[in-house]
Amino acid sequence: MRDVRVIAVAIVCGSLLTGCRRVAPMRMDSSTPVSVVVSRGEGYEQRIAATFQDPKGGGHIREVTVSVMSSNVRPGEQRGWSAKECLVRYDVRAQEIDLVPNMGGVWGSHAARVGSGAMLKNSQCTVMAAGASSEIEGKSLTVNLVVEFAPEFAGEKRVYLQSEDAEGVWSANYQQAFGSLTVASR
Repeated sequence: MRDVRVIAVAIVCGSLLTGCRRVAPMRMDSSTPVSVVVSRGEGYEQRIAATFQDPKGGGHIREVTVSVMSSNVRPGEQRGWSAKECLVRYDVRAQEIDLVPNMGGVWGSHAARVGSGAMLKNSQCTVMAAGASSEIEGKSLTVNLVVEFAPEFAGEKRVYLQSEDAEGVWSANYQQAFGSLTVASR
């Protein structure tokens, strides 16, 4: 009799399960982060240009997040991970930006209109709506942010990106660092 070994792979409702944590389904036709470029602005400002792609076109991307986080923290990795970090959401369709407050967990209660004189602030950073913009070119979307970091947030930081397409599918690589920056202690 022959020795037959069977390896079973189960797909549950189209989602990948890892332990007890549900991981979002990844589709090849959804939006994905591509790159981030950080450059110095005036004074203590830093300019962040984050690029995302979608096979259906840059206009198919509905929302993106840019998370500047302490080097020992990754999005979703531990309880309270979003507290005391600089997490920005850019709603492409509404042309609004939000910032997570110090306590973490939820977006702020008041979004700022892109291009307005409004500023969103927590203890880690101030995001200037006047410097925010987005550009669609073919399959790409580039979101530009102007952020001033507080001296208390000084040190090496990692930049994480995530995007959501028009069908509500979020990119699955939200724990991948796309770049880094150093916040100066004045």
